[in-house]
Amino acid sequence: MSATPISVTELTARIKTLLEQGFAHVEVCGEVSRLTSPASGHLYFTIKDQHAAIAAVVWRSAALRLKTRPEEGREFIFSGHLSVYEPRGSYQLVVTRIEEAGAGRLAAEFEKRKQLFAERGWFDPARKRATPRLPRHIGIVTSATAAAFEDVKKVLATRPGWLRLTLSPCLVQGAEAPASIAAAFARLIPQQPDVILLVRGGGSMEDLWCFNDETVVKAIVDCPLPVISGIGHEIDVTLADFAADLRAATPSNAAELACPSRDELRQQLPRLPLLSQLICHRLDDTAKAHGNLAQRSSHAIRRGMDGRLHASAQALNRLSHAGKDRLTGMRRGMRALATRLTPLEPGRQLRRQRQSLTQLRTRIEGIGNRGLRLGSRTLAPVTRRLAATRRGIVPGLERSLAGHEHRLHTALAEMLAGHRHHFDLLVGKLQAMGPEQVLERGYTLAYAADGRLLTRATQLHEGDAMQVQFHDGTANARVETIEVERP
Repeated sequence: MSATPISVTELTARIKTLLEQGFAHVEVCGEVSRLTSPASGHLYFTIKDQHAAIAAVVWRSAALRLKTRPEEGREFIFSGHLSVYEPRGSYQLVVTRIEEAGAGRLAAEFEKRKQLFAERGWFDPARKRATPRLPRHIGIVTSATAAAFEDVKKVLATRPGWLRLTLSPCLVQGAEAPASIAAAFARLIPQQPDVILLVRGGGSMEDLWCFNDETVVKAIVDCPLPVISGIGHEIDVTLADFAADLRAATPSNAAELACPSRDELRQQLPRLPLLSQLICHRLDDTAKAHGNLAQRSSHAIRRGMDGRLHASAQALNRLSHAGKDRLTGMRRGMRALATRLTPLEPGRQLRRQRQSLTQLRTRIEGIGNRGLRLGSRTLAPVTRRLAATRRGIVPGLERSLAGHEHRLHTALAEMLAGHRHHFDLLVGKLQAMGPEQVLERGYTLAYAADGRLLTRATQLHEGDAMQVQFHDGTANARVETIEVERP
């Protein structure tokens, strides 16, 4: 038994539901054919390729918002959804957006290259160079027959007369353009222009695509000279613009940014009376500053000399007192030595010996007078012994005295030599500690603007003026930063 048949309307409704839900958003690439634009404002046409075709419509509300209008015989990418017209049982593509064929692919490739080059650091602002304010030589990379070159020359004709222009011609469109542009840069760099202009007139994305090529972008990045790009119109953006040191909206704008006009320079120049007044004021200020500096230098030198003289006087005074103390000690030692040597004086020893002999003689004579029974033979040995004793004692005393005198002179000479050596050492240390010797060893003296001697970092503030004295002269300085070492 067969199923219950359905009506055409129901079948068409089911087809409509399936198509419109299953193809709610589609993108179709094809050629425009049989384009009609009725008074209603809607657009009707057929999208076809080599083997098939589909009806399409752009409702009036969507047509007003289109950025790209369909043209007969051209290929586009159409975005929209399928719709079924129930009275005739036909379907069509309701278009909401139209793009030129290849534009989407180029846009995707543009973003891909932009991200890749950015990761390489080619668009980093830190690597961009500042353009010169008043260039004397401008290099231009563009086609010699391009309107952009004429626009640049027209603008630069209003600039100062010293300006020199050098054209490095190249192709600015097509597959061979990237290599031609890179070669133009290579020819221009040895001529050392102050800035290079890379310019081209407006065009489609395809026309300007050569300026998105890696060869061109790398040539800009590797260029050691500042580059100003002026490619297309203000709305046109290429990867060369991101790599350039400065982007201009148009070729003419690139020329305007490269060098100020004569009128601008004339307005920046001060009037001659005002300039003369400014120069006079500057000379007066310089003379006053020089006078103040000379006065401070004189005061600083005088104070430094006074300080050094005072220090030298104190050192000499201390040295004199030390010498006197040393001499007093030496005299005290000599008196003690003389006290010890006095009993050993030969005269005193001789007197003592004479006294002993006299006493002995007196005793002998007393013995004879009392009638001791001593004969001449008994006294003769005694006399001989006394004579021998006298002869042995006197030479011994003389030799002992001579030895003591020699040792005394030797001790005095060694003591004086030691004191003289110590005195020379003190004088050498005093001279080594003198200001001139200290400065010659690499040390310096720092004085504040008011002439105060600076001994601590906390005596200064950022921006203070100071004077630094070396062994061969002085230097003026200004404090930028202060770092204090905490205990």
